[in-house]
Formats: sequence, C-alpha cells, structure tokens
Amino acid sequence: MVLRGLALAFLLVLAPLLLARGQNDLGPKDSGGPMEAETCQRPLWDPRLQLSPDQENYKKNEEVVLSCPEGFQPSFTHVRCLGQDQPISNWNPVYRELWQERDSRGSWINIQTSVECIEICQKPHWDSRLQLAPDKENYKKNEEVTLSCPEGFQPPFTLVKCGEKVQSVSRGQPVYRGPWLGKDSRGSWISIQSDVECLEKCHKPQWDPRFIFEQDQVFYDVNEEVTMKCPEGYWSSTTEIKCMKLNPRQGSTTSRSIWLVKNVTGRWHPVEGNMTCVEVLQVVPGTLEISSTSIKLNWTCRLRDACQNMRAMCSLAVPSSPPCEAEEVKGEEILQGQAGTFTCPPLQPFTVYIVTILLPPRTILYTRHFTTKETVPDKLEKLWLDPSTGFLRWKPLPSCKGEIIGYQLNITSWRAHDGSFLEFTQVLVNQSVTQYAPPHQAPGSKYMVTVQGLTAAGAGAVSVLEFQSFFSVAGEPLGLWPGMAVTVVVVLSVLVLLSAGILWAVLSRKKKTLPKKAEEDHYTELQPYENLDNYCVIKETLLGDEDAGKGGLAGKPLPQPLPVLESSRDSQRKEKMERMFKA
Repeated sequence: MVLRGLALAFLLVLAPLLLARGQNDLGPKDSGGPMEAETCQRPLWDPRLQLSPDQENYKKNEEVVLSCPEGFQPSFTHVRCLGQDQPISNWNPVYRELWQERDSRGSWINIQTSVECIEICQKPHWDSRLQLAPDKENYKKNEEVTLSCPEGFQPPFTLVKCGEKVQSVSRGQPVYRGPWLGKDSRGSWISIQSDVECLEKCHKPQWDPRFIFEQDQVFYDVNEEVTMKCPEGYWSSTTEIKCMKLNPRQGSTTSRSIWLVKNVTGRWHPVEGNMTCVEVLQVVPGTLEISSTSIKLNWTCRLRDACQNMRAMCSLAVPSSPPCEAEEVKGEEILQGQAGTFTCPPLQPFTVYIVTILLPPRTILYTRHFTTKETVPDKLEKLWLDPSTGFLRWKPLPSCKGEIIGYQLNITSWRAHDGSFLEFTQVLVNQSVTQYAPPHQAPGSKYMVTVQGLTAAGAGAVSVLEFQSFFSVAGEPLGLWPGMAVTVVVVLSVLVLLSAGILWAVLSRKKKTLPKKAEEDHYTELQPYENLDNYCVIKETLLGDEDAGKGGLAGKPLPQPLPVLESSRDSQRKEKMERMFKA
C-alpha cells in the first residue's frame, strides 16, 4: 500500500510537465511553434525566377507558374508544393520541403535539383518565306536549326544556331540580345549581323560532269559570271556562263532561271540543250594492236583546226630496275591531218609503256598505259647437279619477258657401252621450285637433262646437263669417289711426276703380266651441253615444292664424280641426240 501511494504521487508531479512539453511541440504558429508539415516555403532557386502567385508559403498541392526575363527560360514552367518530409530526429526536428514539376506529358515528378533560368533564343523574325526545322518559338543555347527557301531561292545560311547572350542596358534595365550564328561554306560558325533572307539563286547546271568550275558551288547569284573548263584532252565551245531569272509563268508564283553562254563576239545567248566536253583526239575502237615488241593505234581528230602539229611519243611508265632492265624509248613523231596511224618504236616484252599525244606546248590530247605481250623466257643462267644431295638444281628465272609459271624438265637415259636408248621422262614443276631429284640411276647408264622456263607464251631456251652412272664390279655397283679421294689422287700424281725417272728405269727391266680383261670404272664429269633451240609442249600437271624431290635418288647424296675423256661413240651419240631435239 505504501508503494502504490508513492507511485501515484510521482505521476501527479510529472503529468503537468509532460502536458506542457506536448503543447509547446504542437502549438499553433502564432504561439511561436514550427510550420505545419502540409506547407512549403518559397523555394530558394535562381533569383531571376518569377513565381505566380508570389508568396512566402504555399499549401500542399498548390501550383506555381515559373517564368524568366526575356532571353531566358526556366527549367520547368509549372511546379507544385508536395509538403514536407518527416523530421530526421524527434529531438532535433529538420523538415525538407518537396516540390514537383509537370513534364511535357502532364505527369508530376519530383524535382531533384535547383531550377534555373536557361539562356534561349526566340524564333528569329527574318524573311517570312524562310522555313525552319525544327519550327518552334524558343530554342536552347547551341541548338541547331536548318533553313530552307521555296524553289528558285536560297538562304545565305542553310544551318544556324543560337549563340551566346549579349547583355546591354536600356532605360536602366538589362536587355539580353541573343545573336544567331550561321555556318559558312568552310564549316565555320560566324555571327549573323543582319536579317536572313531568301535570295534568288541559280542551281549549278547539271551538264557534263567532266566540267571543272573555277568557283565550284551548289548555288550561284543571279547575273554572276562563272568560268568553267574541260579536262585535258577535251574541248568546249565556251568557258563563261551566267544565270538570269525569268518572270513566273502564267498561273505560277515561282520565277524561272536560265543559263547564258558568251560566244566569241562577247554576246550572251541562252544555252540550248546540254553542254558537253568533246574529246578532241580519239583512238579508233578495235584498231589498237599490241604485240611483245610494238604498240600500234589509229587516231582521228574530231576538230579540224585543233589538231595541228601534234606530237606522239612512247615512254616507260616506271623506271626499269635489275634484273629486268628496259631501255627508254627514244624519239617522237609529228602527226598531221585529221586521221592517221602511230606506231611506237621497238619495245621490250612484258613492259608497261605510256602512249602520249599532245599539242605544243603542254596540252595533252591522249594518254594511256599499255603493257606489251609476253614472250618465251631466256635460257637458265645456271644448271647443276648438287653432289651433296644428288638433286638437280637451277637458278630461278626473273619475270622479264613474261610471268614465269613453271619449269619443264626432260630426262633421257641410254646405255653407256653401246648408246642404246633406255628411257625418257618429262616433268613439270611450278615457278617456286628450283631443284628436282632425278630418277634412280642404273649402273652403266648415261643421262641428259634439259630444263626450260615456261610463260604463257610457251617454253623458253633449253639448258642441258649430262652425267653418267657407273659400271658394276662382281655384281656390286661402284660408288662415286669422295672428295677426299680426289685430293689424294692429285697429291699422288704430283709425287709420281717427281719420281718418273726412277719408276721408268725399274719398269723397263721388270716384265709384268697383265690380265687379259680388266674392268674399268668409267666416270664422267657433269658437263654443260650446248642449248637446243627447240620448244616443248606442257603435257603434265605442274609439281609443287613438296613433290619436286620425290625422284629415284631423293635424299641420297651423290659423291663428286671424276672427269674422263669422251669416247668417239659418245660423240656420235651426242650428235644423234642434238638432231633429235632440233627435230
């Protein structure tokens, strides 16, 4: 009972204090309390903003219209008060006012940033015939606008934009002038100092596209004289033109424009039809003849008085360089009359030349590039049998007389002791191959290999190589002598010469018995053979690099052979083979 009485007394003491504090927190404005949460104070945005209605406090959902001074536009034109946020802390109440703006679709969205007066340009009051795109009352800073005019007229600028505001003072008040900028023909923005008008213009004539205008523009002023010319080798009857405007036809409000040309007497007369550039000198179609050593063409002059004392010449298109060196063509020819034939001096095959016909001093009437045709290639500079690999090898041919497309190899074998024919093989390899493994060499056989380069014109001169295999002893083939053996033989030969006197005395006293039959090992050095002037027809598929080494001795090295004298039978056989290849 005592405790209950003490608690009741404590509540009676604290109740008046809590009631007083609550009244202070929720008291009315006129009693010094805070603003109600359902109102907003005047927003502290851009000071140039004008609010309607203009007051210190706004009720929740109350709309306000915003405006700016002339030359400016607010970020939003209609806003409304949304009220205040709840206080951040009950012990330290801070209220944040919320405003909304109405977008172009009429929806209300929260304003996250400050509202400002933005620089704008009002629609310019220029020529009423001007058409603006986009067409609206106000344009933001740097917004580009396209200008156009009715047919027959043209604005001085086709693209303009709103520039920086220029502030001046009039009657004590700031006045903003928004100058417009126009893009000139060079793409630079320049200030527009006067009104933009639709001016009468003439569109560039759509004649021969080969015409070259001294001032190349899309539009020209009325009565503006324009100079034009044709490219070299072409002619036009006039070089000066100008445009003039005609009155509109009946029932039309659009004026017409025509072009005038100046004749030789200096008088202006209307252009009839289209003007063209006439080719002064023409090569007769189908008469051009090109061979491996010459270029020939038939020409005609279409203007009687324009083709006097013409000069024709041929020259190398590019300077020659090793290994295909071509001499410069010398001399030129004077052409007379209205038609004729011109032939270049002797030229070189598969070479690019320029044929030029000009009027003195430097008027070019005709110029073209031509390539002479291909011919058969030259003889191989080097053909040999590599002793370290046993491969036939040759130095590749340059494409001087034609593009090298491959090589043709003819391999013929016969018996060494009687010259009887054994076998003939023809092989074609592509242009990248420079070696070939010959077939397996039978003991006691001789071989002749010919190699020719190939172009589209055919096979070239023949390079010949002969070599011989070896007889067998006791059923086994003799190997070729190694290089060291050759050195030993040379040294021994020198020693034999030094002791020739002593050996002669001994041998003359002592009788030797020699066998009736002695097998001899015949060797022949790889000998170059005179080229044959015969041409072979390609009969097989070209072999590539990967197939060129698949002959009989591919991968087996051949030791270096020793030279021996050629027998009379060999000479007869060689003459027979030469007659065969020539046939």
